[in-house]
Amino acid sequence: MIDSVATIGDAGDLGCWSGTPYRFIEAAKSLGCDATPWRLDMAAFEWPRRFWNLRRLLAGRGRGGFQYSREFSRRALGMVDKRLLGGRIVAFNQHFPSVQDVEGSGGRICFYLDATFPLLLERYSLAATLPRDVQEKCLEAEREAFQRAERLVFFQRWSAESAVRDCGADPRKVSVICPGANFELPEDWRPQFKPGSPSDSRPLVLGFVGKDWKRKGLPFLLDVRRQLARMGVPTVVRCAGPITDSAPKEPGVEHWGFINKATEGKRFLDFIRSCDVGCLFSEAEASSIAILEFLRAGIPVAGFTVDGMADLFPHDASFAFSPGTDSFTVAASIKATYANEGAVLKLRSCARQWSPLVTWERCVREWKELLLTGAIAEPVQLWRGLQQVAP
Repeated sequence: MIDSVATIGDAGDLGCWSGTPYRFIEAAKSLGCDATPWRLDMAAFEWPRRFWNLRRLLAGRGRGGFQYSREFSRRALGMVDKRLLGGRIVAFNQHFPSVQDVEGSGGRICFYLDATFPLLLERYSLAATLPRDVQEKCLEAEREAFQRAERLVFFQRWSAESAVRDCGADPRKVSVICPGANFELPEDWRPQFKPGSPSDSRPLVLGFVGKDWKRKGLPFLLDVRRQLARMGVPTVVRCAGPITDSAPKEPGVEHWGFINKATEGKRFLDFIRSCDVGCLFSEAEASSIAILEFLRAGIPVAGFTVDGMADLFPHDASFAFSPGTDSFTVAASIKATYANEGAVLKLRSCARQWSPLVTWERCVREWKELLLTGAIAEPVQLWRGLQQVAP
């Protein structure tokens, strides 16, 4: 039912886009799909990109946007077995491969996306880095792709609604399927929360994962930590991600650095097991695999329901706040919960129950049901709570 999977990069490489296409492919194969990865050698585009940008600069058109160009598409297709174009493709990018190339080879394309291009331009400041003519061509190409694609599937409702509202997509083609967590969980896994209330010898640990630490709200999370400390709740912010010179370094902050889940699986599990709450207070966020990873591990989560994140914070296993909520209010809510042993146990219990539901296998089962029947009878929708049943 899924013949191949495409993205801009090597879809079969665990290091491509945080391993998201790779995990999707592995789950699809385990469920009987061919799901052959499209493998693009991105290093081979370095010089063509430079020459393309130089030509644009000499013509006074500005630089940037090579990956959206016809030249990129032509070179990329030259790296792929042409037979893959004739099957059903699940693409993680709306601009590659082009619907015209797929249809010309007798194939069908379905998109699985976390954001539409209008949302990328507006919420992720992409408009500031792309020339206007490139933006216009991308928007036009996206609209055509959405009109001609077999299926349009999004990680969350925020983007699905944008596809209809901003891109003219047929709502009958549009669906939402929650993605999965990008790591392997041992079969005997259980969270190992430390007993008792937070204390100097057992501080509350707020976990943070992210490279773009400013956009993902690390400064706000540090404010929450300071507020909790003033309220008498010893708290540590534990961070996983690249350490830069400008990253906050202060008492109560621990930097574990970048953790390669492909080669440092145990270290990643040690990190995630050490956290009481996984946090993401982003300024803008289409979706977050990191939040799903904490839930997969049975760890409660916290953050702002900004953009697509409204779909990824289950109300029964999270501290979910409207964007703009101040750090004092967030800290007071966390303190009140951790002062109530029953509330803490319930929060943790619900997080553990979400664990088997936020997998790529469940995601692909929903995909197969959608492609077979045109609908998903009982999709996993985190925002509705645990009344949802795993397919």
